[in-house]
Amino acid sequence: MGTFRLALISMPWPLANRPSIQLATLKSFLEEKAPEVETDCHHPYLQVGNLLGIQAYNNIAERTWVAEAMYGYLLNPKRRTEILELVRTEHASRTKKTPPDLKTIASDIHRLHQDHHFDLEWSSYDLVGFSICLSQLTSSLYMIRQIRARHPKCRIVVGGSSCAGELGYSLLANLPEIDFVVSGEGELPLLELINRIKNNQLEGDESSGLLWRDAQGNIRGGELKQLPDLNDLPVPEYRDYFHELSRQPRLASLIPSLPMETSRGCWWHRVKTGSVERACKFCNLNLQWRGYRSKEPRQVAREMEELAARHASLKFFFVDNILDNNKLPELFRCINNVERDFEIFTELRASASRSDLIQMRRTGVTQVQVGIEALSTRLLRKINKGTTAIQNIEIMKHCEELGIKHLSNLMLGFPGSDEEDVAETLNNLRFVLPLQPLRKVRFWLGQNSPVALHPEKHGIRRITNHPHYQILLPDSLANSLCLMVKNYVGDRTKQKKLWRPVAREIERWQQSYASLRRQHFQTPLLSYRDGGDFLLIRRRGEGSEMETFRLRETSRAIYRFCETRRTLGEIRRKFSRFSSDRLQTFIAHMVGKRLMFQEGRHVLSLAVSEEPHKVLCDAEK
Repeated sequence: MGTFRLALISMPWPLANRPSIQLATLKSFLEEKAPEVETDCHHPYLQVGNLLGIQAYNNIAERTWVAEAMYGYLLNPKRRTEILELVRTEHASRTKKTPPDLKTIASDIHRLHQDHHFDLEWSSYDLVGFSICLSQLTSSLYMIRQIRARHPKCRIVVGGSSCAGELGYSLLANLPEIDFVVSGEGELPLLELINRIKNNQLEGDESSGLLWRDAQGNIRGGELKQLPDLNDLPVPEYRDYFHELSRQPRLASLIPSLPMETSRGCWWHRVKTGSVERACKFCNLNLQWRGYRSKEPRQVAREMEELAARHASLKFFFVDNILDNNKLPELFRCINNVERDFEIFTELRASASRSDLIQMRRTGVTQVQVGIEALSTRLLRKINKGTTAIQNIEIMKHCEELGIKHLSNLMLGFPGSDEEDVAETLNNLRFVLPLQPLRKVRFWLGQNSPVALHPEKHGIRRITNHPHYQILLPDSLANSLCLMVKNYVGDRTKQKKLWRPVAREIERWQQSYASLRRQHFQTPLLSYRDGGDFLLIRRRGEGSEMETFRLRETSRAIYRFCETRRTLGEIRRKFSRFSSDRLQTFIAHMVGKRLMFQEGRHVLSLAVSEEPHKVLCDAEK
């Protein structure tokens, strides 16, 4: 049996300092399951990163519409004036700096691809695959059209999070350049497709995870087909990325973050037959998966050990939508046992405990993105987040104490949110000002999110593709493709006005926090030192301004007891000699001073230790 040649391509705009886990996982899987398949992974985003420089490249990559506009300018020349204006307004919404020079960048990118990619021997491959995820739509469509124009017999397959379900179906229905779509995760469907091509039998099982055209031109297939056990996956193969990286002189000093996958799907997201039973209502991150699966902690640790040794990198970026809550302590114990000084980023639910965070910090977790979304329990219930405001504030506090940077969002303008949600948010914002600020994000409607599936429940009357696609894509595609980001008719104007005070408060919070941390040499803005039988609490302000509070004996003990949130019942039982009236008076006094936060029957102390190393050391005892 002869060699089957496969090319896998990841176009801009993934971050240049991160290899594609999609390509790496597919390559390693095929090397194990089909050794006769020769897989070459191509990362054109590295050449574009080298062209622009890492900072300029990543600045574009971090702005979805700006990133899509770079290739939209090449893909849709009739709308170039409007695309230039789109970049200007999108850039201005975040910063007053000069926007990227789209004309020059697009021209340079086109010349780069012309010199290095268009005329590669694509026809020598039996199959060419594109991974299309966030910010990769226009770049992938551009390259697909260029390859097909020069190599008309080349077979092309697309997959990735932007190709699941209706998204992939519409790509196949409207783009004759695409021959196949992987709808869902790629390992088993891609192996199936390779076998079909080798056997010259392109049609087959409808539940293969593939979409294809039959002899009559009708689209067939579409059912997901996924691995029952993620532990069967081999270690991702990143060597092609590192080989390409070594040939980019402007990126020579780059030490990439290695993507690491411990699970797929979301255990909070549950689907009953035909409808969503439980999920965050704004979320559409799990279109390509069915159910939730996770790797065993020991396997994750072994993979990290092997990848760190192979690539001499200690930075890891966990790509999971959500870590397995049942395996969380064991996962980080196993990673800690590797005894390397890892630097880890991961996403977290706000339900992660203080002890979990301490273990994670000791293991090397330095950055997290917490699914906070709101500081109003009333609103959190509406979006079905499954958490409360005090939980969100608690994890923000623990991150502050442990020196974990959290890149978390506060969502503005969720459809159906009201004045009470805003009022609760504004009140609770007063308590978190000494903590790392949240980033404000506007609600956006995603394809097949619970809100999009049940728009009438949220006052939404009509859903269309986002109008930016009308500018970025040729008319024949903009009007016919099913696309990830949606536009809607509902209460958007009302919501924007309603949440304007919150937006202003977040901006003030961000500016004030940055200024105060510079002034106070990174010392926590609300902190305590423990004197054994008394506690000194300090709140730092502008210049040398500082408020100091002293708590003695039982008051000190109650405050320390509430370092994690406690119920009033737990506090009363712990301090039974302290009368209920005195207890309530003390808590009310602390809340009034914004030294504690109370929500219903739960109470949380807000000051953090000025000696975080003691927190980590105490956890080991």
